[in-house]
Amino acid sequence: MNLLDKYFVTSLIIWVVATIESLGGLAGYWSITGNERFSILFVESAILIALFANCFAIKNWVYRHSSETTHRVIAWIAIIALALCICGDVVNFNLPLTYYRYGGIIKHDYLADSVTYFAPGYALFLTIACWLAISNGTKPKVIYSWGVIAILLGVASFISMHLSGTGKHVSLVTGGYAVLITLVGVSGLVLLAAFHNSVFKRGVWLVSIGLVLAAAADGVIGQFWIYGNGGEGFFPAAKYVNWSLYIGSQCLLIHIARLAVWHKTAAITTMPKQDH
Repeated sequence: MNLLDKYFVTSLIIWVVATIESLGGLAGYWSITGNERFSILFVESAILIALFANCFAIKNWVYRHSSETTHRVIAWIAIIALALCICGDVVNFNLPLTYYRYGGIIKHDYLADSVTYFAPGYALFLTIACWLAISNGTKPKVIYSWGVIAILLGVASFISMHLSGTGKHVSLVTGGYAVLITLVGVSGLVLLAAFHNSVFKRGVWLVSIGLVLAAAADGVIGQFWIYGNGGEGFFPAAKYVNWSLYIGSQCLLIHIARLAVWHKTAAITTMPKQDH
C-alpha cells in the first residue's frame, strides 16, 4: 500500500482545501453569513464533486484489482453512502435561509432534515465496517457488546446537549442519529482491533480514523450547531469546524473498499504453499 498514490493524494488535497476554507472563516477572512456566501457554497460544492469523483475512481481501482463480487459491491455501497451524505450536505447549505421550522427553540433545525440522507449513508458505512470486521474473525457477540456501549454513549451524549422545549420531531431525529453516529465512531475501533495483525496497518488506521472523525464531526453539529448557545447555535464557527472534520472523515472513508482488496491480496500472497 502506497500512501502517496494518487487516490490518497487527491483525498489529502481535498481535505487541505476544505480546511483552508474553514480556517479562513474562523479567522474572519470570509464568512458564510456575509457577501461571500455563494462563493463559499460554490467552493464547498466543488469540494464535494471532487470527493465524489475520487470515490468513483476508487471504485474503478477496485474493479481493476479484484474480480470478487464482494469487493465490487463494497465499492458501490461506498459510492451510494457518499452520495447520500452529499445530499445531506446540500440540505445543510440551507439555501432558502429558513430557520425555526419546527418550533421556537432550535434556530438551525433544518439540520434535522439532513438526517434523512446522512442516517442511511452512515448506516451503509457502518455495515461495511462491521462486515469487514466479522469477515476478519471478529465474533458477532463482540460487535454486539461494542454496539451496546455505543448506544449508551450516544444516549448520554444526546441527553447532555438536549434542550427542554425542543420540538418532538427534532428531538426524535437528533436523538436517534446521536446513537447511530456513535455506533459509526465505535465501529472504527472495532475495525482497528479486527485488523490489528494486518500488514496494511496504515490503511486500517486511516479508514478507522475516518469512522471516528465522522462521529466527531457530527458531535460538533449536535453540541454546538444545533443545541449550542441555548438553541441559537455557535454559527458559523461550529460550521467551519465541522466542515474540516467531516471532509477529512469522508476523504478517508471512501478508501474502505480498497482496504478489503488489500487485505485479501495480502492473505493470498502470505498463504503457505501446499506440498504436492
